[in-house]
Amino acid sequence: MSVYRAGKIRLSEDVRPELADVCLPGPDESVLGQYARMRPQLAAFHAFDKAHILMLAEEGLIPRGDAALMLAELRRVEEGDEIETRAATAEHMHSGEAILTARLGREVAGKMHLGRSSGDLLTVSFRFALREKLLRVTAHLNALRRAVLDLAAAHIDTVMPGCTHLQHAQPESFAHYLLSWASAFDRDAERIAQFYRRLNLSPAGAAILNGSEFALNRERVGNLLGFDGLALNTRDAVWGRDIEIEAQSVMVILAGNFNRFAEDLMLWSAPEFGWVETADGFCGTSSIMPQKKNPNALECLKGVVATATGFLMGTLMVHKNPSNVPVFDWVRTMSDAWRNYDEMNGALRLMTAVVRDLTVHSDRMAAASTRHWATATDLASALVREAGIPWRAAHQITGITVRLAIDEGVAPEALTTALVDRAAVEHQGKGLGLSQAVISDAMDPLRSISRQLLPGGPARPRVEEALVAHEDQLVQDAGWLAEAEGRVKASEVRLEAAIDALLA
Repeated sequence: MSVYRAGKIRLSEDVRPELADVCLPGPDESVLGQYARMRPQLAAFHAFDKAHILMLAEEGLIPRGDAALMLAELRRVEEGDEIETRAATAEHMHSGEAILTARLGREVAGKMHLGRSSGDLLTVSFRFALREKLLRVTAHLNALRRAVLDLAAAHIDTVMPGCTHLQHAQPESFAHYLLSWASAFDRDAERIAQFYRRLNLSPAGAAILNGSEFALNRERVGNLLGFDGLALNTRDAVWGRDIEIEAQSVMVILAGNFNRFAEDLMLWSAPEFGWVETADGFCGTSSIMPQKKNPNALECLKGVVATATGFLMGTLMVHKNPSNVPVFDWVRTMSDAWRNYDEMNGALRLMTAVVRDLTVHSDRMAAASTRHWATATDLASALVREAGIPWRAAHQITGITVRLAIDEGVAPEALTTALVDRAAVEHQGKGLGLSQAVISDAMDPLRSISRQLLPGGPARPRVEEALVAHEDQLVQDAGWLAEAEGRVKASEVRLEAAIDALLA
């Protein structure tokens, strides 16, 4: 807790952990060192070593006894912390061979790298490690989608001004506004699932360019590592870079979506609006101005798109080189991917927590929706329906009506038949004679929303339909996630069972 925040002088809560984790990291080893020595990939190297050794033995490419010695030793490594044990070797992708050489000697350990290269070690580990992070992004995105739908269901009849150019446009419901983000996040989930299908293909056995003259069983290794198929062409499997670029692009689009959402909420939390308010635990105060309630979480979320874009630009620049030149700069872009995905997972948790605890000041939204002539389009539509005039004439008469009313200080809810007729006379030389009931109905924001019955509109029946559609999509996507996670988990069981069989 900040020293100047103590005593709850303005905010009633301590800093929430979601905000602290994303925006307030300390300069400790866990933050500075979590990407050192390829730590995010070490688990992948470990699994790949086991699967590759097992396959070599099954295919008769190395003696089963030597494979058993190596696999048993890797199991002994797992009795401690295999990640830290591998990191301590400083051998990165070759840490398994380094450990086994030290424990079993070169005569045995020297056989494990048959048919492999640093190339497929790196590409397998990238896809393997990113897969887990991508599935976590999906889970956190689904949680955010759940929170947005729950909030929308509670605000179907909450009237708010719609805006374009930061000017009042037409009234809408807060639920309709929220469902626009549900639509965007549905597309993000679809993009992630499509990317996962391209990502989760195994480069194992591609070596560095041409594969191997030894009869490696690429399908077997891929299956043991939880991949859904092969990255078939051995050159593309190692040197194709669109996967890394797409990995960053998908995150930039996702960050851009919740950035715009956070931008709106931040604007609306300003006292001049006062439409929404984030919980105290997601806010900060000032070290000099004790009255302040600053929306820290929203500010932090808005910054994520900037760093995500930076990671994408760095990846694009590395991969502009001749197609099989960059290696160690390529390794740098892998680190950028871990940082981007880890930051994205934290940001999604934070955005979800903000939405779940968001206070919506419905009364202020509704009051704002009656000002600034937001229902002028409804008035023009009423002129078309009731007076039988062309749309353009109705548009012009309504525009003149608004100008006259503003000049004379007449509020929208006080608009009269006489004022509309004056505007009509100015435009076409004669009045329209609409009843006051027609004009009052046209100017009512809630009635305005109820008339917007086209598919996808803000009227209650359309919003209720949309909620059902989004709910169904979320259930379907949650099912896809469970299946994908299940296939990965099943592969881990297959690998260990196959090792057990060989050791037996």
